[in-house]
Amino acid sequence: MKRGVVGAAGLALAGLLSGCVPAPLRAQPGAQLRLTVTPGTRAAQPVTGEEALYRAPGPGSLLVGTDRAAFVTSVVLPAQGGALVLPTVQTRPGEVVSAPLPATQGFTQVFTVASLQPMPLDGAAGARSVSDVSRAVEGAARALPAGSYTVGTTVYRVVRFGTLDVTSNFGDALVRVNGVRVGTTPLSVPDLPEGQVSVEVSRAGYKTVTQRVNIAGDSVNRVDVTLRPVTGTLSVRSDVLADLFVERRPSGTVQPGVGLDLALRPGVVALNVVPRDRRFAPQNLLVRVTADRVSPVICAVQAGAYTCTLP
Repeated sequence: MKRGVVGAAGLALAGLLSGCVPAPLRAQPGAQLRLTVTPGTRAAQPVTGEEALYRAPGPGSLLVGTDRAAFVTSVVLPAQGGALVLPTVQTRPGEVVSAPLPATQGFTQVFTVASLQPMPLDGAAGARSVSDVSRAVEGAARALPAGSYTVGTTVYRVVRFGTLDVTSNFGDALVRVNGVRVGTTPLSVPDLPEGQVSVEVSRAGYKTVTQRVNIAGDSVNRVDVTLRPVTGTLSVRSDVLADLFVERRPSGTVQPGVGLDLALRPGVVALNVVPRDRRFAPQNLLVRVTADRVSPVICAVQAGAYTCTLP
């Protein structure tokens, strides 16, 4: 059993759509000829991984081959406007023929019909849907013997591309676009298809920043990110006025009934709490600061003694 073959550039996308394509537009079971269809130019390869994307005017042509002498006609169904029926080309066994494609914009489907006898497809001209094209092909096939035709489908999108420039307050921040690692700042990412992308900028010890960016075609789209340290909160409360020292550095004064909150890098820190009232002894503690959490320290006078505890 021989079947039509879809071009490589549109293979993945065509596979996703195959369940929606009516039977007359699929590779035909029992076809007496084999068809190969490949876009004449290579698709763009953006770092975000999209397939079958082309700059205007599109692939430009299809490379068509059959294993028997055949008549080949392509029906182009663009996103806007009616279907275009391209001139029929004749192929010889093993010969590859280039069939020009018209310029399109956006999502485009091309149904390439190969038949052992001439198969007029004028009825597909101006069709607005896949169903309309399918009815035209089905009608033309009725006059042919069984197994006389098959179809290859090529699917692609013609889009504009833009450039993304990413900078940050650090020269080595990691950048991901739609989850794909693309380099470190400062960075220019060319050939991104127009539309929205997710830009993630990260650096060890700093909070990751994620932004949604609209890529405008034929433009440079700039993103400047400020990375801020990952911190936790050291919260100190005291019954009496006291000075705080973190890692022996003055860090503020605790007012009774008010307290003091300090944003610190995660880790274990040495904390010294020195009461202004010299009757009370300074307190020295090791406190673990956890990212995005509050680490409380409570200092109080009990039975004439000043002590600090970690609840």
